[in-house]
Parts: sequence; C-alpha cells; structure tokens
Amino acid sequence: MIAPARMRVTGLGVITPGANRPDRALGPRLAPIPGWFEVAEALPGRGYRRLPAGCLHLLAAARAAALDTGPWFTEVPAHRRAAVVGTNNAGAALIEEFDRTIIDLGAAELPPARVPYMAMSMFAARLAPEHLLRGFDLTTNSPAVAGLDALQSAARALAAGRASVVLAGAVEEPPSAAQQAGARSGAVPADIGAAVVVCEPEETPTGGAGVYGYCSTYSAFLPDPDSARAVLEVLWEQLAQDGAAPHHIDTVLDDSAIGAAVAARLTELAPDGEITTVPAATGGGCLTPVRRVVGRLGTAGGLADRVAVVAASAHGHLSITDITPYTGPPRSTDNTNSTNSTDNTDGTDSTRKTHGTPPATTKGHRP
Repeated sequence: MIAPARMRVTGLGVITPGANRPDRALGPRLAPIPGWFEVAEALPGRGYRRLPAGCLHLLAAARAAALDTGPWFTEVPAHRRAAVVGTNNAGAALIEEFDRTIIDLGAAELPPARVPYMAMSMFAARLAPEHLLRGFDLTTNSPAVAGLDALQSAARALAAGRASVVLAGAVEEPPSAAQQAGARSGAVPADIGAAVVVCEPEETPTGGAGVYGYCSTYSAFLPDPDSARAVLEVLWEQLAQDGAAPHHIDTVLDDSAIGAAVAARLTELAPDGEITTVPAATGGGCLTPVRRVVGRLGTAGGLADRVAVVAASAHGHLSITDITPYTGPPRSTDNTNSTNSTDNTDGTDSTRKTHGTPPATTKGHRP
C-alpha cells in the first residue's frame, strides 16, 4: 500500500448547532434551536438569503476558515485555489420538495433561486465565486466517510501540484422525510452544518506561524464484517510506519455489523490506546468525523499527540484520518473567533460578532 499524501492545515471553520468555532467542535452533536444560525452575522453582505441552509452553513464555515489564515488565503493566485467538499444528505429534502411541487403544481412553480441545488455538487460549487476558486471544485459522496474522503482528495491534489491551497471539509443537512421514515425510534441526531479546513502542501515554505497540524487519510472498503480484521491490520501497519501508531483514536461508528467489527478490531490493535466513541449521525451523515478533525486541531490540548479519526458506514466504507500535531513555534492567532451569531452549547444563547478584522499572521511566500 502506498502511503497517503500529508498536508498542512492552516485554517479552521465550523458551523453546527452548539459549535460555532473550532475549540467547541469536540462537543456533542445537538439538535438545532430556533435562531441558532443568523445569516446576517455569519455572512455579512447581499445575495445569501435565498440559498439553501446547507449552502449557507458551508459558505460561513469556509469564510471563517479562510479568515483564520489571515492574508495567506487571498495571496494565493485564483487559479491555484480549490475546494473539495463531502456530503451525503445535502439537498435531499430539497429534491423531495421539488418532486412534490412538480407533481402538485408543475415545474413552472419551482423556485428559480434554488433549482440548481437539486444537484449535490452545487453546494460546493457556490464556493468558487465566493472565494475566486479557479483551480477545481469537487464534491465527494459516500455515507459516513465522504468528509474524510474530501480531506484525502485534497491531500492528493496538493501532492500532485494541482493546487496551492484547498478548502476541504463536509456539509450536511438533515435527511429527507423519506430517509427518516426508515429510521429507528430513539436514533441519534442527524448531522447539520459544515466544517472546513484550509490545506496546503506539507513542504510549502512558512514563517512558522498559523499552522495547526498535519493530516493524511487512508481509505478502504469492507465487503463484510469479517474483512475488518485483515483490512484494519494492513492500515494500522501503514499508520505505524513512521513510528508507533496513534495512541488516541476517535471512532465515529454506527451500530451495524460493520461498525461493531471495526470497533472490536480497533480495541485489539490498540489495547492500550485511548478510544473516544462518537455515535454516527442518523442518515449516514459525514460531518461528524470532520468535526472531530477540526476539534482535535483547534482545541487546546486536543492534539497533544497523534490522533486517528476513524469512520465507517454500514455499507462497508472505511476512512482513517491521521492527525499529527505541529511542533514548531505557536500560532500567532487564536481560534476562538465565532463564525455564527448564536451558540447553544450549554443550552443558552450568546452573541458573538463574526465580521471583525482578519487575524494578522506572518507567513512565507506562496507559489
């Protein structure tokens, strides 16, 4: 197996109920409360209000991540900027709404501003005019792991020289009514919101400020639960090539046979490891694993050592993102800038401004 490409992370952004900044991304997945996201605060300006909720959340998270880099992101030539976004449910409810409108009223009654978003790729495509991305703008779609797959695709593109900086992450909306009809009672909350990291090639010159850490992602497919033993053993050997395998493991797994097999095998492979178990979101959402990556990078003490974020789907998709801490000079900025107007982490509302001066950093030349 070829070792995956590794990339450097220099900016973080997250928009979810209860976690509107990176240092809160490790908190529990919460159901949204009224007013948890205010467009005018998160996205000052015109042209946003008619966009689907998921698109707004993605734009706000990407804006926060780009601002987190200070002037770096805007210094990159437009043809060297790109994006890769994972999603599994964005637009699903909208498509059902469109279907019902066409059946009941006819296609002429579809809302023009939202019609393009019947394609999942349009959620990520809106990033291109927003941030002048002229490199590429891709969408990955797989239950549970699409967000980590987006990180893997970004790292590969950077290593191949296709871009100098990539906005990578995930966006999710709640599953549609038809999808939820098959959900069991008492199911865990769905993924809602977006999380984005700003990624660069590992070897790009830097002045030493503004680096959170490094990421590389491994992926595989498990045709059945019994295959988890052999597949994970190979992946774990790959993770340990540069030394010991990660001691800290965050698992985002469902209660399927595949999820149980992956969890059991990880316990065997890391008997002395610290394993944090996070239930997978209802509907195969892919946001929670990326939230764990953002939280580990952006929370004080969240990345004292290497961490592996492991996600798997009931269908057999498996992805592991290996997060390595940055050991150089500390960042000259903090990551507590809010990217949303209302935060219900503790059940109460608090207001934080989102459109202040971008943080100042000193960084090296960008190609």
